[in-house]
Parts: sequence; C-alpha cells; structure tokens
Amino acid sequence: MNTTLVQWEKAAARRNANPIAVLALSLQQLADLLAITSDAQYNRKPVGVIPSSLGGHVRHCLDHFEALCTGAITGVVDYDDRQRGTAVETDRIAAMSAIQRLRLQIEALDESVLASTVRVPSIIAGDGTSIETRSSLGRELAFVVSHTVHHNALVAAMCRTLGISIPDRFGYAPATIAHLNESECALSPSSR
Repeated sequence: MNTTLVQWEKAAARRNANPIAVLALSLQQLADLLAITSDAQYNRKPVGVIPSSLGGHVRHCLDHFEALCTGAITGVVDYDDRQRGTAVETDRIAAMSAIQRLRLQIEALDESVLASTVRVPSIIAGDGTSIETRSSLGRELAFVVSHTVHHNALVAAMCRTLGISIPDRFGYAPATIAHLNESECALSPSSR
C-alpha cells in the first residue's frame, strides 16, 4: 500500500485535533487498498463465506461519505438514500475517482460545521417504518468513521481470502489501536 497503516496512524495522531482530516485519511485507506487490488478481485463474489464483493463494500462505505457531505450542505444526513449497483461497485477506477471527489469535498469542510445540527431519517424495519432524529454533523462524522472501520474489518477478511496483502491493523477500531499502542508502550523495555 502507498500509505501503510502505521503511517496512517501517525498522520491521524498528528491531526487528532482535526476530525475532518481523520475522515479524509479513512478514504485514503480505501484508495490505497484499491491501488493494489485487481479488477477481478474487486468484483469477485462471493468471497469465501461473504456473499458480497469488495466493490459492494466500497460502494456502501462511499454512500455514507456522500450522505455526510450532502448533509453538510442540506442539513439532512440520509444514509438510506443510496444508489446501489453504480459503476463504483464494479469499476475500481470509478471508485478511485469517487474517493478523490469525496476527499476534496471533505477536506473543504471547515471544522466549525461539525457543530451544525442535522436531521437523520432512518428506516428501522423492513416494512419501511422510519424515524427521524436530530444529531450533529460531528456525531455523524464519528458514525461514518466507525461504519467504515466495521466494513474494513470485513474487507480485511475478504482480502486475506483473495490473497491481497493488507496492514496488520487494517479494519481495527481506533480505540482498539490506541489500546494496543498503549499496551505495547507499557511492555516496551525502553519505557521501564
């Protein structure tokens, strides 16, 4: 990968006062993965016991980034308004282009927008039952990061099955990485 997970962690730590930069870095992780993935690997399904493709997971994650970016403008973050079956799901180049576009949109956000109140409609049952809640754009940013990490954990398992080399902690929650880093520091002979 162009950006190893360790480099990503260090960059995120340097920027930890800026959640927008952390969100942009999570997009970079996806871009780095796509750079080392073949078209056949991107489209293969099922992958082991996982019935979907890498492209399906990438598209699903990017839909959430899109909803967040739209919400920054409209005040409505609608994760259920997704465009399934798009070129992003089957074409790595289209996905990489979408990632670049979303990164530019995210990096253009001012951190002050994170305090903005947004409405979040959510379908909560298969019959279409829905609710609408209020949130902040910052809380929704945290959700998109968490959601992406969750899917990256599935993507990591898929990559192992497909023979794609990924960093050791790809798909780990930030809190888990922080805990592991603390544990390693505590065990390090130089810290005694």
